[in-house]
Amino acid sequence: MPYSSYRPDLMGSARLTPAGCFEAGSLQSFTLVYTAGAFGIDDTGSIKIGFRFATDFGPVQFSDPRAQGYTSVEASNGATLETRWEFKRNIRPWSRSLYIGVVRDFLAPGDTITIRFGDRRFGSPGIRLQTYCESAFEFRVFADPIATYDYVALPRSPQIALVPGPAVRIFAVLPTLARVGEPFRLALLAQDKWGNATDREDRSVRLQSDVPVGNLPAVARLTAGSFASVVEGLQVAVPGDVDIRVFAAEGGELCRSNPLKIVPRDTPLLHFWADTHGQSNETLGTNTAREYFEFGRDKAFLDVIGHQGNDFQISSQFWRELNALAREFDQPGRFVCIPGYEWSANTAVGGDRNVHFRHEGEAMHRSSHAQLDELDDEASDAHTAHALFSKLRGKDCVVMAHVGGRYADIKFAHDPMETAVEVHSAWGTFEWLLADAFVQNYRVGIVANSDGHKGRPGACYPGASFFGSMGGLTCYLAEQLDRGAIFQAMRRPFSKSSPRSTRINPR
Repeated sequence: MPYSSYRPDLMGSARLTPAGCFEAGSLQSFTLVYTAGAFGIDDTGSIKIGFRFATDFGPVQFSDPRAQGYTSVEASNGATLETRWEFKRNIRPWSRSLYIGVVRDFLAPGDTITIRFGDRRFGSPGIRLQTYCESAFEFRVFADPIATYDYVALPRSPQIALVPGPAVRIFAVLPTLARVGEPFRLALLAQDKWGNATDREDRSVRLQSDVPVGNLPAVARLTAGSFASVVEGLQVAVPGDVDIRVFAAEGGELCRSNPLKIVPRDTPLLHFWADTHGQSNETLGTNTAREYFEFGRDKAFLDVIGHQGNDFQISSQFWRELNALAREFDQPGRFVCIPGYEWSANTAVGGDRNVHFRHEGEAMHRSSHAQLDELDDEASDAHTAHALFSKLRGKDCVVMAHVGGRYADIKFAHDPMETAVEVHSAWGTFEWLLADAFVQNYRVGIVANSDGHKGRPGACYPGASFFGSMGGLTCYLAEQLDRGAIFQAMRRPFSKSSPRSTRINPR
């Protein structure tokens, strides 16, 4: 849905060479051969090869055989083909696509179209792969053999895996606030040149602190095949400032941790870092929802995470899966996982809002069912922000205003349950949203998140796409790390002792 489902078994097949695993962001050359199915392809018929919305694969170009991204297309029977590299001319999430139209002659069953991405035969260095990792990067092939412009996806499309490159930097991640004598952890991780967490670093490092840190080993190891090395159970006995320096075995300093402040035991609020806004490939993002939560916990070392898929793409089945994942990954004291969704209405009727529930099992009130074929719960939809607030009233949830594909118009609609405005994400910085709140005399907190579409919640880098900013993080000041305390922080009145502060993600 919403492509035609008519007889995909008769639409042909596609084969890609080479196959396997490739380094994200590297230059490569691929040959995709489409073989026409039972109908052939009629004059003015076409195929499309779709790529996900956020991808920075390419760009594809057809004019300079010596330049990067040169792509050639030819039909086995000599038919004349038209080619276009398009954005948002294909149904989401396959928004980027290579259009190949048959403009003279036709293809018979068994005829082929050969597409060489990064064709090196004439001097091109190849085509740049997507700069972020994906376990199943798909060349999704659609066919319109009868020239109706009603495309059918092939039953199977070629896939490759995109894996990280070698490490170019090492990070040491500590909490930013810890109580005297309470345990904390140090996480050591490496990233490649595109900001991907990488498992290709193999070295011992020396650890050093200017103040005594209990249980801090003199040496730690980053091991090939592992994305991080975590030192648990660290403690400091007196208040003060801590940073940990990381040295190569041969002596040079590799990095320093972020500063950690040790505070008295009776300090009421601690810092917990969150990215509560991002998507996975079940909607418009990259990698699965399970991989999304695993990344936030094990590679970005977040304290708090949320998933915010576009509501008009979240089926009832996927909503149940998201709730089950939130329940599974939520570990009070270690990792808080919040169920929720993005209410993704057009700006004219309210614009994007992030809905976060304190408990699993709540009903969705979608902005629409635009990309869903199941309509059994359509009566619960909220087509305007006013309707959304009305339907959510009395539920244990908070709402945040967001600027993305559609910006939130908080002058059009607002409710006290809308506790914050998101002023930074991978889309950019939107301080004007806070200014709108001031003009309306609203009492709101200020948050930043990634709105990540690249499968890297908590460590979202621009790569080479139109997402031009680093993702953001929000620091929640809470008594402890569990949903109840985090929701209390979300709802605490915004004042001089605010429970929320923001920073652009430094990782």
